[in-house]
Amino acid sequence: MMNVLLIHLLLLALINVTQAWSPTGSYAPGKVQCPSNHDLLREGDSISSEEKDWVKARHEKTDKALIEYLNSSNLTDFDAKKFIRNATRSPNIALAFSGGGYRAMLSGAGQFAALDNRTVGVDETNGLGGIFQSSTYLAGLLGGGWLVGSLAMQDFPSVDEIVLENPNDLWNLTETKQIITKVSVIRNLVPALWGNIQNFFKAVNGYNGKNGIGQELQEKEDAGFNTTITDIWGRALARQLLPKGKDNYMNASTWSDIRNNTGFKNHNYPFPMVTALVRFSKSKAYNSSLPVVEFNPFEIGSFDYSLNSFFDTQYLGTEVNNGKPVKNSTCVKGFDNASFILGTTSSLFNDFLNSLVCDDCHSVNFFLKMILRRVLTKLSNAYYDIAVFKPNPFYKSRYAKNEEIVNNSTLYLIDGGLADESLPLSNLMTKERKLDAVFALDNSENWPNGKSIIKTYERQFLDEDDKTVCPYVPGESSFQHFNLTAKPTFFGCDAKNMTDLAKDGVVPPIVIYLANRPFEFWSNTSLLGLKYSDPQKKAMIRNGIDVTSRLNHTLDSEWQACVGCALIRREQERQGIKQSEQCERCFADYCWDGSTFEVEGDYFPNVNFTKTGLTNDSMHLWDTKPGTSTNVSSISVLSYLGFKKRQLFDLFS
Repeated sequence: MMNVLLIHLLLLALINVTQAWSPTGSYAPGKVQCPSNHDLLREGDSISSEEKDWVKARHEKTDKALIEYLNSSNLTDFDAKKFIRNATRSPNIALAFSGGGYRAMLSGAGQFAALDNRTVGVDETNGLGGIFQSSTYLAGLLGGGWLVGSLAMQDFPSVDEIVLENPNDLWNLTETKQIITKVSVIRNLVPALWGNIQNFFKAVNGYNGKNGIGQELQEKEDAGFNTTITDIWGRALARQLLPKGKDNYMNASTWSDIRNNTGFKNHNYPFPMVTALVRFSKSKAYNSSLPVVEFNPFEIGSFDYSLNSFFDTQYLGTEVNNGKPVKNSTCVKGFDNASFILGTTSSLFNDFLNSLVCDDCHSVNFFLKMILRRVLTKLSNAYYDIAVFKPNPFYKSRYAKNEEIVNNSTLYLIDGGLADESLPLSNLMTKERKLDAVFALDNSENWPNGKSIIKTYERQFLDEDDKTVCPYVPGESSFQHFNLTAKPTFFGCDAKNMTDLAKDGVVPPIVIYLANRPFEFWSNTSLLGLKYSDPQKKAMIRNGIDVTSRLNHTLDSEWQACVGCALIRREQERQGIKQSEQCERCFADYCWDGSTFEVEGDYFPNVNFTKTGLTNDSMHLWDTKPGTSTNVSSISVLSYLGFKKRQLFDLFS
């Protein structure tokens, strides 16, 4: 018996404790030796010591990048190097990419490219390239989370590399790579209804065969862990978002692997995170009071009142009691599989199925709809339609306030946007992170109407959210009436007007809000659209660049300078520095002035797709005639803008 124990301990010791990927070399988690400090839990009253140290080192690079950006912005009467050198602290800038399925991922990719100085052409005419390099934090959920996760797991290649060079066939959303189709769903309905429910998921592309998703799930189950629809969805996403390589689409890679990436260790890019929501086991209600859970390279957890706890991400899957491993020195790694995390932030699979059975849906006939509803009911009753984290990392947490969380052996997580906060702002704009400016890149809804940021603003007044600081924003009717989605809008422009919103002396950051709108492509594609041709994909990305660059600055030659004015404003206020006339002019153009428009009942505003925002006439895209087809290949505004070949801007030559 002693010899067996010694052999077991020796095997544990041979495992590299610092590695994060699954020790099994597969999708299945495996056992490892616990760290010397066995307490894997901390209180959610601050950011972690690891994050603090990382951010401090990151600021050495963001300060230099911000100086370069500001110097290129043509700000008048401004010495960027002197300003940053004399700053009370390094400016904290964050990027938030909304949910919205592939629409959000592709539009967000264009917005990301417009902010990244590695994208060829973005700096040639007063571009916003360099904002990515100047940012400290980066967050996404659902489609925005896929974007963040796909890039982060590959150590942040540029969008140029993925879209133009693409040696790994990434982001291939064509029909041959489509995750699931209506035909495949119908074909597998009856076997699922009368047999094993998992038979239904043979409809998923890539599920069957050697090294298929089914085999990967079986490996996880054989290791003693539950699997659900989220595992299937996540591994299906991996086949589109992650390189195939020799490891079957990074099937053993974990979210905590990011901390070991060269770029992350060298602080070359912002601190990445994705979000999800807690679902209580006895309720299917989705509302703003659900705790927001973030996954960052170091931790999973929440600043919200009911959870108020953080757990070391790489040891997810370890059975704990109040953060201490139940099995002494034996822990688990590999549970935080990267694709599983991407699936957790985005349970679109379920939405796709529900879209076939809703009362107003006519995709399938009544008989098939009835069968599919029964299958969905079976999935829901078995908690198979959500992400299951068992064992619960917050079991008996001494910091959490909600008994349903701390007394349950399982933690249930759902799509981060189901409570209508489709921008991951609540966790980003926590007072503990002391942000100065946030880019809110909104690709939610059919066309965004401000609801996402409105939900963040309202949520900060709930008992659940006692740490978020969000500036004043108006209601949806005001957003639409004043065309606040027609062009970029700044919220929170004057800190002295937000003292009532400050928490522990931390005032809300300036929010630079940019909403999806059509310039070269009808980019309001369906949330449930699972297929994009290559030209459609590239058109979505190109249109995202247009949104962020204000059509390559043809709509405002001072746009780059105005963004610079917003980025430096909080530090100017801390130092008591008066704005320049140029920045005052920018703020007059872009800041919400506090005006509101309220109306009883439904409000039907003007369609706001022109430069000024107001029109109810038939609208046409740039350089196309009204009423003509807007086929991707027919859009010639690219040549009008004069971009060079092989640039991301020149996608259709």
